[in-house]
Formats: sequence, C-alpha cells, structure tokens
Amino acid sequence: MLGWTLFAYLIMRFGISVGGFVPRAYVEQVVANSDFRKYDDALRMILDCTPELAEDIESRLKAAVAAGTVRYGLHRQDAAMMTCFTPAATRSDHVHFIDGARGGYASAATALKAAR
Repeated sequence: MLGWTLFAYLIMRFGISVGGFVPRAYVEQVVANSDFRKYDDALRMILDCTPELAEDIESRLKAAVAAGTVRYGLHRQDAAMMTCFTPAATRSDHVHFIDGARGGYASAATALKAAR
C-alpha cells in the first residue's frame, strides 16, 4: 500500500502521464465534477476562504437578516471532507462530494433551525 501511495504521489506531484491517465486533466475534472453547492429550496455551499472574508460574509448575512431578506445557517471549521466516486481514474465521469469535516451542512442546518 505504501508503494502504491508513493507511486500515485509521484505521478500527481510531477504531472507524469501514465497510460491514459493525465494528472493535470484529472485535477481539472475534480474541480469541475465537485458537488460543493446544492440547490433546492435554498442554496447550500461549502466555501474555502480566509477568516477575514468569512467575517465579511457573515456580517453581510446578518445585515440581510435584519433587512428581512434572508435566513441562514452557518458553520465554520478548518477542514473539509471529499467523498469520491471514481469508476476509473482515466474516465471523466468521476464525482466528488464536498462537506465540512466536522458537521458541515448538518451543523449549518442546526444553526438555521436555532435561529428561527
């Protein structure tokens, strides 16, 4: 396992194409195929940003709540988790689900319910 992990690391780190696998294309597909936002009756999303930007976003959300235009739930953490469905590394139909590593969407929903 350690050998395979080292092999994969070297391929990705140095962008070495192996067979039909092209690391740069795969990384671009990971970004394009990542499910980091969800739409139904609301917008739900995971953001990777600086603490300063997070403060700015939260202050804008609070102002929108005061104006009566939105309701929101927020959960901050320092890590995310990506769950991947990858039939084959050489195919482009892989999907990656992103959520907070310690609660994410569920914790934000709890915060939204508590704010009601």
